[in-house]
Amino acid sequence: MLRRGLLALLVLAAALPISIVYARTHTVEQGDTLSAIAEHYGVSTEELAAANGISDPDRIYAGQVLTVGDGGPAVAPPTERVHIVVAGETLSSIAEDYGFTLAELLDLNGLEDANYIYEGQALSLPVSHYAPAPVSRAETEWILRAAANEFGVDPSIILGLAWLESGWNQSMTSHVGAVGVMQLMEPTAEWGLEYLVSDATNWRISTEDNVRLGTAVFAHMLVQAGWDVELALAFYYQGWRSIEINGMYDDTYQYIDNVLALASEFR
Repeated sequence: MLRRGLLALLVLAAALPISIVYARTHTVEQGDTLSAIAEHYGVSTEELAAANGISDPDRIYAGQVLTVGDGGPAVAPPTERVHIVVAGETLSSIAEDYGFTLAELLDLNGLEDANYIYEGQALSLPVSHYAPAPVSRAETEWILRAAANEFGVDPSIILGLAWLESGWNQSMTSHVGAVGVMQLMEPTAEWGLEYLVSDATNWRISTEDNVRLGTAVFAHMLVQAGWDVELALAFYYQGWRSIEINGMYDDTYQYIDNVLALASEFR
């Protein structure tokens, strides 16, 4: 029997265009080029120019807000994670919290003095599929399983996906601003709040709200993918529009394999 949350998603899937979940913008930074932005989001330069009424692709400016079509990924991929240093932390404690060695953290950030960091400093984190969460692992697992059951998704898939994305770490923030256990981007979260889980308003700081919102989004993708788990994972990672135009990238296949491998450990 389908759960109430999933029934609501089925109704939405029939009524809403898939693109609404993934519509987003990009603010041009100094040094950006239209071709580089297009490549980053998996669209063609021509498509990006046309979507923004740009006649000369060599003329964009810092601060310009570009519409990046639709069909982008709902979350940031599990790369280039950052940690913002808070008072009282040390490099050693940060490395231990995330499951890395101090040497890895020093090398990645070009640091020579292991005893000097400052509050507010942004540290790049090595990619890890097994970074421990700073909160109780048991509590986070319970929250993930409860959300999976609420929205009718295989709990092992949600557990594996969340572990790969963040190591079940609500304090994880990506270089593009994706937040929390499920690494949600702002436009995705706003859409999810409006159409799927209106009461998950504290998704930026609450593990439970972040997990429920991210799981609801993935459940919606699963419906759109015709219950094909691998395709839904690809939507989550690469974005459906990018897949439609370019096919699946090699790293998308690897992402799917990684999630499924992790999921098998949680069954």
